[in-house]
Amino acid sequence: MRLPSVLWRDTEHSATVPRDSAMISDLNLERVFAEIAAAHGGTSIDRLLRTPLLHSEDVEYRREVFEDLSSPPVRAQLESFSRSMTKIRRHLSELSMVDHAIIRCRLRLDVLHAYCQAVLSLRQGLDGIALTSQALESWRDYVNAYVARAEFEELVSGCAEVLADIGTIHYTMRVDEHRIVVEEASGAPDYAAVIERLFAPFMRGWTPAGQDSIPWSTNVHPVEERVLDQLVQIFPLPFRRMMEYSDSRCEFIDPVVDRVDGELRFYFSYLQLVDKLSAHGLEFCLPDVTDSFDSIRVQGAYDVALALKCVDEGKMPVSNDYHLSGNERIIVVTGPNQGGKSTFARMFGQGAYLAALGCPVPARRARMMLTDGIHTHFERREGTSDEAGKLQNELMAINDTLDLATERTIIILNESFSSAATVDAQRIGEQVLRKISERKSITVFVTFLDELSGLDGVVSMVAGIGDDATLRTFRLERKPADGRAYAMALANQFDLSYDAIVARVAR
Repeated sequence: MRLPSVLWRDTEHSATVPRDSAMISDLNLERVFAEIAAAHGGTSIDRLLRTPLLHSEDVEYRREVFEDLSSPPVRAQLESFSRSMTKIRRHLSELSMVDHAIIRCRLRLDVLHAYCQAVLSLRQGLDGIALTSQALESWRDYVNAYVARAEFEELVSGCAEVLADIGTIHYTMRVDEHRIVVEEASGAPDYAAVIERLFAPFMRGWTPAGQDSIPWSTNVHPVEERVLDQLVQIFPLPFRRMMEYSDSRCEFIDPVVDRVDGELRFYFSYLQLVDKLSAHGLEFCLPDVTDSFDSIRVQGAYDVALALKCVDEGKMPVSNDYHLSGNERIIVVTGPNQGGKSTFARMFGQGAYLAALGCPVPARRARMMLTDGIHTHFERREGTSDEAGKLQNELMAINDTLDLATERTIIILNESFSSAATVDAQRIGEQVLRKISERKSITVFVTFLDELSGLDGVVSMVAGIGDDATLRTFRLERKPADGRAYAMALANQFDLSYDAIVARVAR
């Protein structure tokens, strides 16, 4: 049987896109990664978030898992197992803090029992549930085979026998001022049972909140330890059997079960992000992903990092649509400052990146191309020791990108060449866009140069304004650049048009 993985179709999983820390920062993905990784507190989750995929088959492999997890029974069963495994790992890590050997062995036995029950509950819970993903079907097959192994059956039966053996111990304690006498019970009433019966009428329909399935405490009072030492003297055989069994089962978690549970936490962490934003009416969808360009069409997309900030402040981000088809590869975004142009560029990159992870994307509907790399060029501060100059550094960085660019590359230029004179910036921008067009790379270029939006094969998108020219709608429309019209609207609104100025001067 092929060992299962719920993340990797190919267990070698070497074909991943190289990570680019500048790109992650430019797209504000650090904020998103922190939100996701915090759900299950792991650097392993963060590492996976920085490892996008190269092939649509691998994306589809994960997409199928997300589709299965959209079924409440499937998600509930797997999340319940994951929570149990999280507690089991935490308790195992705490064993080193327990000095008393008997107590440490008993606690390990409790954790072992909880592990057996978690695996058995998972097998029973997944039995009969409809699964469509290759990954989860393979995982269910493995769990069924694992539970049927003689080794696991011996683990379950051995644990049960030792617990039953310990359960036969009955003793009494007599407290006489500062002296405690521990003796074997001989016909004395079970006061614990008596107290339970007395309080039973008050306990109906009530269970303690957040009750742990593993009775656990590493803080044992010295008096309790002394009592336990006395019990070992009185009942040596059950305690010896417990210690021998517990010491022989220090490593009882199956490596594959452990690994797959860790992989499942990637999905649950991401789904907690989806749940958080969906609760505020923001949509996610599983995109259709193609290995090569076959049109890009996204509806209701939004910047997920901005969305996280907005919902914390009780606001809603603005969503936008965009599409490319036929020979269209380049979007030039123009419009007024603070109109949502850079947010659109980040949104575009975020959607492509999250799709390459095989995850739901922040949009109502999406068809995307799986990229072989996202290259961002955002305006950066010029260092005082930067002898080459800001413009030259920009050109060198873009030249490096063009050397690597393919038909599957995404390039995002945000206010590039703004340090150059307008005429120079326009000439450079035209040359860069022609080079990008030759490589057929998908590009978003946010610029103040309206003229670039009129080049052949370029799609023009414009940040909108309201009836009041000072207001921003943050919605981008697919239409010719109208920067001059916007400037004229502002001039008219503040009586700064040519006619208005001439009239004032003539007075």
